[in-house]
Amino acid sequence: MALNDTIKIPIELFIGSTATFGTIILICIIVVAVYIRKFAHEAHPGAAPRFVSGLTCSLVLMTSLLLPVDVFMTSYQKYPNGTWREWAADNSTRVEINNAILYTYYTCYSLLTFCLFLLTPFAYFFFEEGDAEDDTPAAERLCSAFKYSFCFVFLVVALLLVGAFVQFGHIPNSNGTIIDDLNFLGDQIKSKGIESALSFTISVLTVLGLFVYIIYTAYGLSAFPFNFVKTRGNAARELEKLRVDQIAREEKERQLAAKYADGRPVIPSDRRLMQKLARDKERYAELQRLVESDHNSCGRKILICCRPFSIVLGIFLTLISLAFMSSVTVTLVDKYVYSNYTLGYVLTTVHYKYSPINYLLTYAQLVFPLDYILVLLIVFYLACCTVNGIRRIGIWFFWIKMFEVIPRRTMPQGLLLLSALFSYAMIALNQLALVAMPTYSTYGSQHYMVKENGTDVIKPCDNHSPPGECQLTQLASIITRFTIHANLYGAIVTYLLSAFVGAYVIGFIVAAIRKKRSVLEKAVGDRDAEDDPLLNL
Repeated sequence: MALNDTIKIPIELFIGSTATFGTIILICIIVVAVYIRKFAHEAHPGAAPRFVSGLTCSLVLMTSLLLPVDVFMTSYQKYPNGTWREWAADNSTRVEINNAILYTYYTCYSLLTFCLFLLTPFAYFFFEEGDAEDDTPAAERLCSAFKYSFCFVFLVVALLLVGAFVQFGHIPNSNGTIIDDLNFLGDQIKSKGIESALSFTISVLTVLGLFVYIIYTAYGLSAFPFNFVKTRGNAARELEKLRVDQIAREEKERQLAAKYADGRPVIPSDRRLMQKLARDKERYAELQRLVESDHNSCGRKILICCRPFSIVLGIFLTLISLAFMSSVTVTLVDKYVYSNYTLGYVLTTVHYKYSPINYLLTYAQLVFPLDYILVLLIVFYLACCTVNGIRRIGIWFFWIKMFEVIPRRTMPQGLLLLSALFSYAMIALNQLALVAMPTYSTYGSQHYMVKENGTDVIKPCDNHSPPGECQLTQLASIITRFTIHANLYGAIVTYLLSAFVGAYVIGFIVAAIRKKRSVLEKAVGDRDAEDDPLLNL
């Protein structure tokens, strides 16, 4: 039986929401496919790591973009005057709608857990054991991959069992408005064992994602807009530096040749110098060709013509980053002022209502799908900033640099780790949404009607709403379900988000004072100057 027949919702609502989300799914798949093709190593055309990376990134983007559908389906059940629509007047109908959205979230999160804890580790260790050109038998590589992947399977099973059976705490027993509000939330999101298990697993993934935000996204949010504002170095000047250096190298070669013209043996230090000069000669020739090609290319001429638009775009993106970070900061200040560690920094009432992103989306939600378009742009912008941060910093394991993320030169294992880091960041985005846009992501545009002094008054929904008048979005239910019973988790998230804001400020200062990019860096594929001494001109 069709969903709209079972739930008795208007057919136009069902078709509109599903068609919009279906379009977004298609856009996600196309964008991910383009990015995977851009970064995958040309010399390693294996389809498996590309498929696993693409599947994981597509799933996490679709999960992040469920939020506008969730908000729309929750808010549309009420009229703007605060009364329930006729088809939503029956509580069982509302429960069916909410369950459909909730199970969609759980399906996406379950598939993501499978990809991150089984599929990605298996593909990584399979290619870590060798590739098709090695002599290692495929059966041996499969056994090794299964052996190492089993550790991740054990980990996710342990997380699910802990979440299902371990009691992390309860709402504090005390008097006061805040405690009453927490009890109100707890009554709305009572859960079963499997829901608690999934909420706990999602919470752990969220914490990992917040670390990705601190390390990579914070810098990407500040540095990415500067890519459009700052200009690259002057190609003619860098060509002249190359020629001057080449003259000095040739002079050194002549001095060495004259020194040993009589046929005497070459000392080891001079032999090493000769070998280095020979290698540098080939490398300088390549660099000179690349810079000349870039200097004379049509693309560079077009970029010069579009330079004013590039600067405007960079300033606009900087303003978006500042608006997003200010929204996060406003809510964090609200948490520190009106909540505390004992309550897990749960905010039962939004006191500072002038968060720019929250304010914009709350009113844009009244015109569907305007909020969907804005959320889509925000998600893709944060995704681009995250990838940009990973490209600039690289993939590290503590102090060991494991992989560079370079267009057309990223190793299969690096591509898999890139997709994993990206997925953790996008999972954490749902938690970040509750901070950057608390009203929109929690109650949407729901209102309720109360009588005050004999007059009907319409108020926006919050945790002070009368029972049965307002309902949480399913995303807020999933995340809050664990937070209100585990104050340690709420505190960790709040402190990590504060570190995220601090990392953004530091990254903004670094990006602002960092020297402009060299033409040579761009010519050789955005390689770090540290990796090639010949780029340090």
